[in-house]
This record gives sequence, C-alpha cells and structure tokens, in this order.
Amino acid sequence: MNFAVQTESEQALAELVHDLRQPLSTLEYSASYLQIILRGTEGPAQQQLRVMQQQIEVAARLLSNAAARLSRPAIQRPVAGESLDLTKSETAAVT
Repeated sequence: MNFAVQTESEQALAELVHDLRQPLSTLEYSASYLQIILRGTEGPAQQQLRVMQQQIEVAARLLSNAAARLSRPAIQRPVAGESLDLTKSETAAVT
C-alpha cells in the first residue's frame, strides 16, 4: 500500500493559502463596494482603487497558483520490495 508524502513546507503552504483567502475575499468585496460608491468620479480615490484592484488580483493569482501546486498528486513512496516508477509527467511536476 502506498501513501502520499506531504512535507512540512507543503502543510505550512496549505495553511497559509487557507488563512489568506478570507481576508482577501473581504478586500475584494470592499474594493467592489468602493467601485460602486466612486462610480462616475475621477481623481486620486479612483486611481487608488484601481491600484488596489490590481494588487488584489495579483494576490488572488498567487493564492490560486499555490493551491494548484498543492493539488498536484503527491509523490508516492514505494512499499518495501516495490519499485518507484516515475513517468515523465510525474517528474515534470517535481522540476
């Protein structure tokens, strides 16, 4: 029987992704609300809102990439007497 190997750094990354999603959702909601309030206006507030939205998008993309990395199949450790056969697709995920 094989079991998945998850390192401490992968566990820490999973916890970080989970913990950052809630505040990011709050920021996304707040930016959407500000966009409604500032609709039809121009000036420093509208410009700052655009910067905020861009940074929120970057943070969301980083979290999505981290979550995708965590969802890849883990490398399986062979059971005693069993060989570890890594195909090209499995080794590509590691590099």
